[in-house]
Amino acid sequence: MKKYLFLFALLLPVAASAQSSPPASPNGASTGNPNAMVCRNQRETGSMLNRTRVCKTRAEWEAERRDNRQAIDRTQTNRAMNGN
Repeated sequence: MKKYLFLFALLLPVAASAQSSPPASPNGASTGNPNAMVCRNQRETGSMLNRTRVCKTRAEWEAERRDNRQAIDRTQTNRAMNGN
């Protein structure tokens, strides 16, 4: 049980990042520049009103998305192998 609680605590930020707003481009056009800064407003867990503005490069956002996806895939694979 503790294992699942710990896993849930780890995946909670993943769920919060999935609710973030789409990237806002400074000039309205979506450029493919990986070094371009992109800011997103992210909801804080447990609140419908509090939001945090997070700014990262496109490459950093992509790396975070990829890491989150890998963590979810690992979790699902482990659960399937354990028969849960």
